[in-house]
Amino acid sequence: MRYGDFASLCERSPLPVCRVFGDAVLPTCFPKSYSIGESRLVNIPDFAMSIIAFLLMVYMGFKANRKLAAVGRREMALLLSLFCITLALNLAGADFIFASSKANKWLGVANTALEVSFFWALMLFGFVDTAFGISGGLKPPASDPLYSPGLFTVYLVFPLVAIFIYLVTQCIIVVKFLAVRLPMIWLLCSIVCFATAQILLFVASKKICTGSDNRIDGAFFATLLNTSSVFCIYGFWSSITGDDSEEYAGMYKF
Repeated sequence: MRYGDFASLCERSPLPVCRVFGDAVLPTCFPKSYSIGESRLVNIPDFAMSIIAFLLMVYMGFKANRKLAAVGRREMALLLSLFCITLALNLAGADFIFASSKANKWLGVANTALEVSFFWALMLFGFVDTAFGISGGLKPPASDPLYSPGLFTVYLVFPLVAIFIYLVTQCIIVVKFLAVRLPMIWLLCSIVCFATAQILLFVASKKICTGSDNRIDGAFFATLLNTSSVFCIYGFWSSITGDDSEEYAGMYKF
């Protein structure tokens, strides 16, 4: 597979980014679909798991925002909120095929832009540039509609680099400055969950789908494990912050 080629990825994996390339770009094997009016629900297991994950993230975000004494509570609440938005876009942009091809494409673009980065400026640039091809670096060329090295870089490579930098900095902070070891278990569990999710999504999804007679695919397990990874990040953050935080009393305050 050449660098920047989404053809084989979209053939094997139910990636939301594949919607950017058109409605017909679906994996060769995906769960049985059900018609809802003129639209189709193409992945009921992942749809159900995304709803459960969304509700869990909302609860965790509420809990994070109530920990007044915890350092970084706003940032953690923001992380959980952005993951909720990703899940919502996954519900609309990956598990549904709408009657309107433009709706499918724009939902794919929105999902792609959000997954590129949690930095708002880069997210906005990714959204606009993928849709309109302003720089010509992200939008696939007409001659090769499934080939985009720029989109491949920001969608797959950049997140891995960002995760690596995050892990290194957190290890330095926790081990060297806080001088604790137990929170690293949470971080290790998060890495394992995330890595397993990517393997099941990118490598084993087609085999899971064919082996289950089109009942389930790697997207279900990826959503489950990615949610577990974020939950472990929350546990890691909570374990290195104070437990003596005050709780909001009375009306909710943000």
